[in-house]
Amino acid sequence: MKDIADSLGGARLINRLNKIKVVNLIRNNDSISRADVARETGLSAPTVSRIVEDLMAEGLVREIGEGASQGGRRPTMLRFSAHDNFIIGIDLGTTQIYGVLSDFDARIVAEIRRPTPVEEGFPSVMARTSQIIEELRSFPGVLGKRIHGIGMAVAGLINRDKNIVEFSPDFHWYNVDVVSALSQKNGIPVIFDNVTRVMALGEMLYGVGKEHKNFICVNVGYGIGAGVILNGKPLYGHMGMAGEFGHITLAKDSRIQCECGNYGCLEALSSGNAIAKAAQNELGGGAKSALREMAGGEYRNITAEMVGDAARQGDPLARAVFDQAMEYLGVGIAGLINLFSPEAVIIGGGVAQAGDLLFEKVRQTVRARSLNKISSTVLIKPAIFGLRAAVMGAISLILSEVLNLRQPHLSNSA
Repeated sequence: MKDIADSLGGARLINRLNKIKVVNLIRNNDSISRADVARETGLSAPTVSRIVEDLMAEGLVREIGEGASQGGRRPTMLRFSAHDNFIIGIDLGTTQIYGVLSDFDARIVAEIRRPTPVEEGFPSVMARTSQIIEELRSFPGVLGKRIHGIGMAVAGLINRDKNIVEFSPDFHWYNVDVVSALSQKNGIPVIFDNVTRVMALGEMLYGVGKEHKNFICVNVGYGIGAGVILNGKPLYGHMGMAGEFGHITLAKDSRIQCECGNYGCLEALSSGNAIAKAAQNELGGGAKSALREMAGGEYRNITAEMVGDAARQGDPLARAVFDQAMEYLGVGIAGLINLFSPEAVIIGGGVAQAGDLLFEKVRQTVRARSLNKISSTVLIKPAIFGLRAAVMGAISLILSEVLNLRQPHLSNSA
């Protein structure tokens, strides 16, 4: 009996791998015939026909008419049904919840932004997220069509064994079950992961991953994290908690406390939150700066974006605060480069929108602090999707499941 079971299991695996070949080949071509699919995959014509029929029944592939004759009967052409299948992507940030509705070409057809009620606790944040999901699934263009799942980017330590957010310093959450909270309210399967690893997955599927198999995605927003891609695969570490770059201690004698409780973490020195607090402290101590006027006379209203704007305008205090934060960031990135020897470091998140103000200082510091033999060829550049980087990654969580044919986990329809 075991031999029979092993044989059946092997046959199912071979069928799944063949199906993956076929669906991805069709997706990567504007149109293609069954005969060309068989020729390019090396599969037999009957096998291709059976797989195509399955994919059509699942709504992933459709026939679009006849193609040009190659000397015989004109072939029926196939196309991936990108515009008939949808994904909801959520970037769950501490400042705002950004939700999008996307088709399988990663074309965003609707988007919603709402403030995050962090201070009201986990249930309120999940309730607002559910409201956004309901608004997106009610969008006129998707009614009656299939939503394959909800992909979500969340800041925090994700325990992949338990499928929970074990700890989020930014949200002050402990052992929360995002999947249960959202699936029960919306009835659509949910896949989530750490925001920076999600950003890296998005780059791997849609962006820099087409050029590089080894890269690091650094997210510099309210907090800081790193998503590491090695040989085309994400690094998860034990229980899925790798990538907490922001909680490396860079200033052991610092009096600046991080949200995690430690002192001198990179996140406490270089994040958007850290930049804003550093400027606020300077002005609170009586320093003069254009920032005071930008904040309407109330220095506690200063944001990292204001600091970046004032620095670009030549304000000495703002420039000093921003440069110091970016120098610490550069030191941290130099360490990542020495450790992993990536082809590229991709920097995204809100603070990265400062552009050259960030990148010039980081590149300068990396050159000074890293081993030249390792770092000389490393590219340091912005995330392709800018502020949409996390949500594009969230979309990729679902799309990668579908294209690797694990839909039993994503079987709900809109």
